[in-house]
This record gives sequence, structure tokens and C-alpha cells, in this order.
Amino acid sequence: MNEEKKPTIYLVDSENVNDAWIQLATNMEPDDEILVFYTERSPHMSYERVIELTRLTDRPVRWIKCVEGSNALDFQLVTELGARVATEPNCEFVIVSNDNGFDAAVKYWVAREIAVRRMKSADCKQFARTSRERKAREEEKKRREIAQQDQEICVVEDQEEPEDTPEFLADIERLSRSVQITKLTLFHDAFVCMYDQEVGDEIYYYMKEHRQELAHLSDNYLPKRKARLKNYFNLALDHAGRDAAGADAVMEIYNHMDEPKKNLQKLNVEAVKKFGQEQGTGYYKVLKKHIKIMSKL
Repeated sequence: MNEEKKPTIYLVDSENVNDAWIQLATNMEPDDEILVFYTERSPHMSYERVIELTRLTDRPVRWIKCVEGSNALDFQLVTELGARVATEPNCEFVIVSNDNGFDAAVKYWVAREIAVRRMKSADCKQFARTSRERKAREEEKKRREIAQQDQEICVVEDQEEPEDTPEFLADIERLSRSVQITKLTLFHDAFVCMYDQEVGDEIYYYMKEHRQELAHLSDNYLPKRKARLKNYFNLALDHAGRDAAGADAVMEIYNHMDEPKKNLQKLNVEAVKKFGQEQGTGYYKVLKKHIKIMSKL
């Protein structure tokens, strides 16, 4: 039996993302909810968008008029986020805004193992596309099942073919040694760094839909942080097309450095000193790209 989907609550900064969020409303799940925070400064919507919204009578979209002032909407949105986390901690919360100032609130809740992330307006389009593709796959699967029932196929090999194993499943298994399988936001951020935003989102939604099937990967989690860092760095090197032969030496430099995030230049100097300009700089570039993720392992 499939695990019940975790409801998602979207908190929309309408002053910042215009009406791009409507693509979420047209593709959200029935148990999801959208809170639209607005002021007189929020951009006006076109008639087409208004008509589109009026057709969504079954979608829970709530409009919240905010007191105006400097950053007033932001403070009210974050206040509502905290209140919802207190009453609905098992939901996933998505701040829809291009303002990276919200990232501090995201980090605060993620550190407390609450599923909070920020989605930019450009990501709304990708979300809609991914949702449509997923629904199309589900509809196609249902059509195949009905066709098989009509043909009364009883032989096991003629029954519905199992869902193809995605190519990125091996990466999920490998990354589960460094990241707890329940921390989907950290998986998402890591795969965005290794692939790109589109693939990172695809893997994230796959993991959400297959939580139960992936739960056994919790046994992979390495107890020692140095081992988790080494595993992650090797995976990052593979995706960057870099030779992993020097990975141990690079991690030795990393582990003996105070606050690596604040000493990137020193990391570069030490890597070049150890491996030469070309190879050392190559290792440094991978570290620089992934250092924020590695600091959370």
C-alpha cells in the first residue's frame, strides 16, 4: 500500500512573484493549500488569470491581506509559517518568493527537521510541468491496467510491467550514506548542485512519492561524519567528472581546517600545493560548489 502523501502548504509572497504561483494552484494536490499574502503593492492579475482562478473552486486558496510597511508582508508570512508549523508539523511548507531573505527562516526550520523550503517564481513553471508529466504517467498506467483487465490476462509475465527503475536511484542510494533519508530538502539541494534545478526537482518529487519504498535506505547512513563527508565528496567528484584518486588527501585538508566555508581561499591554496594548479583547482571547484551541503552533513 502506498504511503499517504504529505500535504503541502504554499505561502506566496505576491509582491515578489507576481501571479506565477497560479501554476501551483492548477497542479496542486487536493490536500494541499495555498496562502496568498498581498498588499496594495502586489501586482494586478490579468483577466485570463482571474478566470483561471475562478475555475478552481475545489482548490483551497486563501487570501491574506497584510498590513503595509517596510518588509511588512515578509514578517507576516514568516509569522503565519511559524503558527502553521506549530499546529501542522507533519505538513511540508513552501515559501514562494524570489527573496532570498527567507532562506534564514528555511534554515531555522530545516535544522529542526521541519520540511520547509523556498520556491522561486521560475520554479513554479517547472513544478507545473513535473506535475503534469507525473499525472500523465499515472493516467497511462491506469489505461494499461484497464486494457489488461479487459483482455483477462492471467499469466504473470503478461501482467502490468513494473515501473521502470529511474537512473538516479543509484545516486539516491549512494547519497543516503551521507544524508538521512528523511531529509528530503537536503537531498533536493544536493542533487540540484550535482545535476541542475530540473533534475533536482524531479528526484525530490520522486522521493516524496516513494517514501515507503525508500525507507530501508536509512540503514545506509554512516555514523561517522568524516565517512559521510568522504562519501559525499566522492559522489560530487563523479558528477563533476573529476578523478577521485586524490579524494582522501583533499578530505584530509578539509577536515583539518577550521570553518572551511569561511576559508575557501585557503582550501584552494592547499589543494594546489598538494596536487598542482590544474588538478588542485579542479578539486577546489567541486568543494566550493558543494561546501554548503557538506557543512550540513
